[in-house]
Amino acid sequence: MKNINKICIALLCLGTVSAVAAEEEVVYSTEGYCVLSNEGVDSRMLEAYAKKLGDEPSKKVCDAFKQVVAASRPKEWDYPMGKPYPGSVVRLSDSQIAAIKAASK
Repeated sequence: MKNINKICIALLCLGTVSAVAAEEEVVYSTEGYCVLSNEGVDSRMLEAYAKKLGDEPSKKVCDAFKQVVAASRPKEWDYPMGKPYPGSVVRLSDSQIAAIKAASK
């Protein structure tokens, strides 16, 4: 009976560790790499990301991704409900929107 209890406790602990590991899963994508590349992050970070991704996306692929993103964004955006871009969950304050509009003139 003691062995069965030990086995049950071990399996319960193993299941808990597996559930925690699954929650912390990170998804690596070509789009994520291209966004980081366009943001000008440290080259070591890009190398590590490419290693996790399995391959480094070419500049041509990132440029194509950048064009798709640019084409999907409206040319004139009046920040309805404080959103910086369509579909954003981020909300900008009135002063932030005024600063952005002033900087773009």
